[in-house]
Amino acid sequence: MDNSIPDETSFVPSELYEVLAKIAASSQITAADQAVLQQAFLEDQLNEEEHRVVNRLHHALLKGRIKVV
Repeated sequence: MDNSIPDETSFVPSELYEVLAKIAASSQITAADQAVLQQAFLEDQLNEEEHRVVNRLHHALLKGRIKVV
């Protein structure tokens, strides 16, 4: 499993879904995962549904259901 932080490149929508699925399955978020989410926000590439999913992820993180690793 590659936990390295990706280079600052453009956002790839399919990568977002992979990251969200991995976070949901493992209940953990890595620095690399955070970088993907940050890049998506910086490029303002999220649609309404994606925003809702990321907001639920953030809420789970705040509640301690997802751990930062």
